[in-house]
Amino acid sequence: MANERLILAIAQMERALTKIEALQANATAGPSSDTPVAADHAALVTRHDQLKVAAARTLSDIDALLASQS
Repeated sequence: MANERLILAIAQMERALTKIEALQANATAGPSSDTPVAADHAALVTRHDQLKVAAARTLSDIDALLASQS
């Protein structure tokens, strides 16, 4: 009985590991350029770049404001 539960638990872990490996392989491959996912990915990358620029600008403004208060 205990051996049967152990075998079932190991099988469940193997299935989970297989899923993780498949997801990891897909993530490292990245989307191909002819899929809707690729367009979404490109849009997210563009948005991320815009947010980084805006955050850097805002931090620069805060630094300037703090410097003027000293």
